[in-house]
Amino acid sequence: MSRIKFTILPIFLVLLTLLSCSEDEVTIEEQANCNDGIRNGEELGVDCGGLCFTTCFDELVLEGELVTRRILSSDIEYTLNGPYIIRDGAALEIEAGTVIKVAPDNDSYIAVAQGGQLYVYGEENNPVVITSGSENPQPGDWGGVVICGQATTNNGVNDRSKLGDIFYGGNNDIQNSGTIRYLRLEYTGALFRNQYRFNALTLYGIGATTNYSNIQAYESLGNAFEIFGGSLSISNLVALNSGLSGMKISGGWTGQGNSWYFNNQNEAGIELGNNVDDFNALPISDVFLENISLVDSEAENAIHYNEGGGFFNLSSIYTNNTALGININSPFESALIDVGNLQIDTIEFDNNNSTFSPTNYSGSSIFYTEGISDGAGNRETLPVWAQNWTIGF
Repeated sequence: MSRIKFTILPIFLVLLTLLSCSEDEVTIEEQANCNDGIRNGEELGVDCGGLCFTTCFDELVLEGELVTRRILSSDIEYTLNGPYIIRDGAALEIEAGTVIKVAPDNDSYIAVAQGGQLYVYGEENNPVVITSGSENPQPGDWGGVVICGQATTNNGVNDRSKLGDIFYGGNNDIQNSGTIRYLRLEYTGALFRNQYRFNALTLYGIGATTNYSNIQAYESLGNAFEIFGGSLSISNLVALNSGLSGMKISGGWTGQGNSWYFNNQNEAGIELGNNVDDFNALPISDVFLENISLVDSEAENAIHYNEGGGFFNLSSIYTNNTALGININSPFESALIDVGNLQIDTIEFDNNNSTFSPTNYSGSSIFYTEGISDGAGNRETLPVWAQNWTIGF
């Protein structure tokens, strides 16, 4: 009888151990299978990289045309190696933390054609970065990002963009070109076909349901941002050290802008216009802007009202260190101010030298009101919302 008890005891202990283990979560590490058509294990792409012996060339390089959906992973450092066009019906999605390095002097840029979409899912502490791949990066190393939509502009329904040579415009003012949040564009501004200089981000005819915010242009040789027509609203923009202006507006844009911080722009903080070729082109730009800081500009003016003007209502503007506050380009724009097309409610001209002038307008209209302004949130200092994901400050 004692021998039976001795035999049963160890069997009972083994069963107890197995039962207790079953209560714990069992983790099986996913293994790479280099022939299953799926990115798994330590693969850097589909059936390549990591423990696989093949190189992920197609996964690592961006060039040519995208005609389907593609997701860029933060686990991979990509190379932009020429023009990369997102065509009608295609979508490029970029995960937070993804870095794209651009081959310099290689006619490289990203363009979204009508019907294509770009989704950039950066995060405050983990932005998406597109930058020069040069060991010694310089402004103008690559083009920039150009997005063409189907919303109304005053260049007609089917014009072609000067940058990228892609159709844009239409009558779909609620069209959606995607989402961009927490994106940094560095060292942009190369020439397109040796004729037109890229901006960091150029928007042609983008519709109102598009969602763009928290974007920095760093060391652009062109403008930081340009909006031509469309109806989108755009917020939380940062520009540092632009060769031209922080923002250029034209083409009959009928949207809103909020919380822009532009530091050290070479030509102007903001250019406000309608159409360089036809001042009276319809629809006329009709824009509301608020909470803007134009800081430490070496330009001749903080705000330049030009190219046929348009309807602009600005509120809570902070400027400093500029020679001329508001530059009215010609008698044509001056006449528009006379009838109330430009209104600025609270603008502060801070820390300017003895030769500073608030405006060169000589008419009788009182179109701006001076006062204390926080601008983008913190006057001349980088605002709280722009910290953690921007560089250069």
